[in-house]
Amino acid sequence: MRKRKIFIGSSSESIALAEQAKSYLEGDFDVTLWNDNIWDTSVFKLNQNFLNDLLKASLQYDFGLLLGTSDDKVEYRGKEVMQPRDNVLFELGLFMGRLGLSKCAFVVDKELKLLSDINGISLARFEKGNIDSFKNAIQSVNDLFSHQPEMDINFFPSSTLASVYFENLINPTCKHLVNNCGFESNGKKYNKYLFKIIIPRKINHDVNIQFERLKQQFKTRNESFNYAGRPRYINIEVEIVDDCVVLIDFPTIISGINYSISNLLPADFNSMSSDYESILDRELERFIFTVKQLALKNGFDDIIQIIREDDL
Repeated sequence: MRKRKIFIGSSSESIALAEQAKSYLEGDFDVTLWNDNIWDTSVFKLNQNFLNDLLKASLQYDFGLLLGTSDDKVEYRGKEVMQPRDNVLFELGLFMGRLGLSKCAFVVDKELKLLSDINGISLARFEKGNIDSFKNAIQSVNDLFSHQPEMDINFFPSSTLASVYFENLINPTCKHLVNNCGFESNGKKYNKYLFKIIIPRKINHDVNIQFERLKQQFKTRNESFNYAGRPRYINIEVEIVDDCVVLIDFPTIISGINYSISNLLPADFNSMSSDYESILDRELERFIFTVKQLALKNGFDDIIQIIREDDL
């Protein structure tokens, strides 16, 4: 099982604390510091735009951990107070917006003056100079992240597309199978049935070509049925195997993941890079997860079988 990934952001003055946080977390997570300089794992790469790299990172990581330390002295209502570095607050907002509150943590020095909006969320606080206090704060973050589900249904493009796919094809098809106690094909009624969804190894630029090649591995014929409440017939590929009707679909809707990610990322981001491919892979896994969760929720998990290309 892969380790889930944490991004740790901090000011440059607090990098030693960030390294300590990494040492406490890396037993359970794959942890990357903002200043890592190994090319394959670094967030900020040479000759790249920092904002672009941050936008990319917010799609690559499962969790974001930001350290708020007393870096800047500012005047607030006539008093001098200490507050975190502006870039740390920006990164916190970015990761919270992309991942959600439960997937982000703000570990802060108790002396800090914080924005009123941030004071409205749960924070992990520590006493400056107290290592045990800091370790306990990071342990509370570890507990929070460890208890988060491996994935969840959210508003990432993959989850949205999977929900649309489920409602427009999977749900009516499964209801048709259940309500009719099977499926009629070529004038014969089959009481045994299975709905297979074939998922490619990765998302290419032209998923239609991908699926045409995958389809050649099956001996299917195209059939259609009418479903009440829909203005059109549903078309599906059908294959008969051992007196069982197997409905097979190749969800071309996943092409939308590619388009969505390319629009979420900066225009100058290299779509052929390994980082881009890793983001697509994660979104494809999220698409599969969402379909499975919706099938389970609607009681169709015993009808549906999702098969990856490598398992054919």
